[in-house]
Amino acid sequence: MSSEPLFPSSLLSLILSTLSIPLDYSIRPLQATDHEKGYLDVLRVLTSVGPITEDEFAARFEEMRSMGGYYLIVVEAKDGEGKTRIVGTGGVIVEKKFIHNMGSVGHIEDIAVAKDQQGKKLGQTIIEVLSLLADRVGCYKTILDCSEANEGFYKKCGYERAGLEMKRHFQRYHDEKKD
Repeated sequence: MSSEPLFPSSLLSLILSTLSIPLDYSIRPLQATDHEKGYLDVLRVLTSVGPITEDEFAARFEEMRSMGGYYLIVVEAKDGEGKTRIVGTGGVIVEKKFIHNMGSVGHIEDIAVAKDQQGKKLGQTIIEVLSLLADRVGCYKTILDCSEANEGFYKKCGYERAGLEMKRHFQRYHDEKKD
Protein backbone atom coordinates (compact mmCIF):
# COMPACT_ATOMS: atom_id res chain seq x y z
CA MET A 1 0.00 0.00 0.00
CA SER A 2 1.34 3.40 -0.98
CA SER A 3 2.14 6.06 1.60
CA GLU A 4 1.28 8.76 -0.93
CA PRO A 5 -0.42 11.71 0.81
CA LEU A 6 -4.02 12.73 0.22
CA PHE A 7 -2.78 16.09 -1.07
CA PRO A 8 0.68 17.55 -1.72
CA SER A 9 2.65 18.09 1.50
CA SER A 10 4.05 21.27 -0.02
CA LEU A 11 0.69 22.96 0.64
CA LEU A 12 1.42 22.65 4.37
CA SER A 13 5.08 23.69 4.35
CA LEU A 14 4.59 27.47 4.44
CA ILE A 15 1.69 27.20 6.89
CA LEU A 16 3.61 25.02 9.32
CA SER A 17 6.66 27.29 9.17
CA THR A 18 4.55 30.09 10.70
CA LEU A 19 3.25 28.04 13.63
CA SER A 20 4.83 26.91 16.87
CA ILE A 21 4.37 23.14 17.01
CA PRO A 22 5.87 21.22 19.95
CA LEU A 23 9.05 19.30 19.15
CA ASP A 24 7.61 15.80 19.54
CA TYR A 25 4.65 16.53 17.23
CA SER A 26 4.29 16.83 13.47
CA ILE A 27 1.43 17.62 11.11
CA ARG A 28 1.05 16.10 7.67
CA PRO A 29 -1.59 15.07 5.12
CA LEU A 30 -3.47 11.83 5.68
CA GLN A 31 -1.87 8.80 4.00
CA ALA A 32 -3.39 5.52 2.81
CA THR A 33 -1.28 3.68 5.41
CA ASP A 34 -2.74 5.63 8.34
CA HIS A 35 -5.33 2.95 9.02
CA GLU A 36 -2.59 0.99 10.79
CA LYS A 37 -1.32 4.08 12.66
CA GLY A 38 -4.45 4.67 14.74
CA TYR A 39 -6.28 7.19 12.56
CA LEU A 40 -9.68 5.57 13.09
CA ASP A 41 -9.09 5.32 16.84
CA VAL A 42 -8.70 9.09 17.00
CA LEU A 43 -11.94 9.55 15.04
CA ARG A 44 -13.71 7.30 17.55
CA VAL A 45 -13.21 10.03 20.15
CA LEU A 46 -15.60 12.10 18.04
CA THR A 47 -18.26 9.64 16.84
CA SER A 48 -18.98 6.09 15.78
CA VAL A 49 -16.74 4.85 12.99
CA GLY A 50 -17.54 1.20 12.37
CA PRO A 51 -15.32 -1.78 11.57
CA ILE A 52 -13.40 -0.45 8.55
CA THR A 53 -10.87 -2.85 7.04
CA GLU A 54 -7.54 -1.72 5.61
CA ASP A 55 -8.83 -2.41 2.10
CA GLU A 56 -11.98 -0.35 2.68
CA PHE A 57 -9.89 2.47 4.13
CA ALA A 58 -7.53 2.39 1.15
CA ALA A 59 -10.43 2.44 -1.32
CA ARG A 60 -12.08 5.43 0.38
CA PHE A 61 -8.72 7.19 0.60
CA GLU A 62 -8.14 6.70 -3.14
CA GLU A 63 -11.65 7.91 -3.93
CA MET A 64 -11.04 11.12 -1.95
CA ARG A 65 -7.58 11.62 -3.43
CA SER A 66 -8.78 11.20 -7.01
CA MET A 67 -11.75 13.55 -6.54
CA GLY A 68 -9.61 16.33 -5.09
CA GLY A 69 -10.82 18.96 -2.67
CA TYR A 70 -10.24 16.80 0.42
CA TYR A 71 -7.57 18.10 2.79
CA LEU A 72 -7.40 15.80 5.80
CA ILE A 73 -4.47 16.25 8.14
CA VAL A 74 -3.11 14.20 11.02
CA VAL A 75 -1.07 15.15 14.05
CA GLU A 76 1.56 12.59 14.99
CA ALA A 77 3.28 12.38 18.36
CA LYS A 78 6.60 10.68 19.07
CA ASP A 79 6.96 8.68 22.24
CA GLY A 80 10.17 8.31 24.23
CA GLU A 81 11.34 5.48 21.96
CA GLY A 82 10.88 7.47 18.75
CA LYS A 83 7.71 5.62 17.69
CA THR A 84 4.92 7.74 16.27
CA ARG A 85 1.17 7.48 16.54
CA ILE A 86 -1.65 9.62 15.27
CA VAL A 87 -3.13 11.73 18.09
CA GLY A 88 -5.22 14.29 16.20
CA THR A 89 -6.99 14.91 12.94
CA GLY A 90 -9.25 17.25 11.07
CA GLY A 91 -10.17 18.10 7.55
CA VAL A 92 -11.29 20.81 5.24
CA ILE A 93 -13.44 19.84 2.28
CA VAL A 94 -13.63 22.39 -0.51
CA GLU A 95 -17.02 23.09 -2.07
CA LYS A 96 -17.02 24.79 -5.46
CA LYS A 97 -19.71 27.48 -5.82
CA PHE A 98 -21.25 29.63 -8.54
CA ILE A 99 -21.81 32.49 -6.10
CA HIS A 100 -19.09 34.91 -5.05
CA ASN A 101 -17.59 34.92 -8.51
CA MET A 102 -17.36 31.11 -8.64
CA GLY A 103 -15.71 31.01 -5.25
CA SER A 104 -14.95 28.07 -2.98
CA VAL A 105 -15.97 27.43 0.62
CA GLY A 106 -13.99 25.29 3.02
CA HIS A 107 -16.01 23.03 5.30
CA ILE A 108 -14.04 22.14 8.42
CA GLU A 109 -14.97 18.66 9.57
CA ASP A 110 -14.13 15.88 12.02
CA ILE A 111 -11.81 17.66 14.44
CA ALA A 112 -10.64 15.01 16.90
CA VAL A 113 -7.84 14.73 19.43
CA ALA A 114 -6.97 11.55 21.36
CA LYS A 115 -8.21 11.75 24.94
CA ASP A 116 -4.70 11.52 26.41
CA GLN A 117 -3.61 14.49 24.25
CA GLN A 118 -6.48 16.87 24.99
CA GLY A 119 -5.65 20.11 26.78
CA LYS A 120 -2.41 20.63 24.82
CA LYS A 121 -3.92 23.07 22.28
CA LEU A 122 -3.66 20.50 19.49
CA GLY A 123 -7.29 21.15 18.51
CA GLN A 124 -6.60 24.87 18.15
CA THR A 125 -3.53 24.09 16.08
CA ILE A 126 -5.54 21.78 13.81
CA ILE A 127 -8.19 24.47 13.29
CA GLU A 128 -5.54 27.09 12.52
CA VAL A 129 -3.76 24.85 10.02
CA LEU A 130 -7.02 23.95 8.28
CA SER A 131 -8.16 27.58 8.16
CA LEU A 132 -4.87 28.70 6.63
CA LEU A 133 -4.93 25.74 4.24
CA ALA A 134 -8.45 26.67 3.07
CA ASP A 135 -7.24 30.21 2.40
CA ARG A 136 -4.18 28.87 0.59
CA VAL A 137 -6.29 26.72 -1.78
CA GLY A 138 -8.54 29.68 -2.61
CA CYS A 139 -11.53 29.50 -0.28
CA TYR A 140 -13.24 32.82 0.47
CA LYS A 141 -14.43 31.50 3.86
CA THR A 142 -14.48 28.44 6.08
CA ILE A 143 -17.50 27.17 7.94
CA LEU A 144 -18.05 24.46 10.51
CA ASP A 145 -20.81 22.99 12.63
CA CYS A 146 -20.40 22.39 16.33
CA SER A 147 -22.40 21.72 19.44
CA GLU A 148 -23.23 24.60 21.76
CA ALA A 149 -20.87 22.99 24.27
CA ASN A 150 -17.96 23.51 21.83
CA GLU A 151 -18.88 27.04 20.75
CA GLY A 152 -16.40 28.66 23.16
CA PHE A 153 -13.54 26.57 21.77
CA TYR A 154 -14.29 27.63 18.19
CA LYS A 155 -14.63 31.29 19.24
CA LYS A 156 -11.09 31.05 20.66
CA CYS A 157 -10.06 29.84 17.19
CA GLY A 158 -11.50 32.97 15.54
CA TYR A 159 -14.89 31.61 14.47
CA GLU A 160 -18.23 33.24 15.20
CA ARG A 161 -21.81 32.02 15.36
CA ALA A 162 -23.36 32.50 11.94
CA GLY A 163 -26.64 30.61 11.85
CA LEU A 164 -28.35 27.41 12.70
CA GLU A 165 -27.48 23.90 11.56
CA MET A 166 -30.23 21.64 10.33
CA LYS A 167 -29.86 17.93 9.57
CA ARG A 168 -31.79 14.93 8.41
CA HIS A 169 -30.60 11.41 9.13
CA PHE A 170 -31.43 8.57 6.78
CA GLN A 171 -32.85 5.25 7.93
CA ARG A 172 -29.76 3.12 7.27
CA TYR A 173 -27.90 5.11 9.94
CA HIS A 174 -30.61 5.11 12.59
CA ASP A 175 -28.69 2.81 14.94
CA GLU A 176 -25.72 5.15 15.32
CA LYS A 177 -25.60 6.80 18.72
CA LYS A 178 -23.56 9.88 17.79
CA ASP A 179 -23.35 12.19 14.81
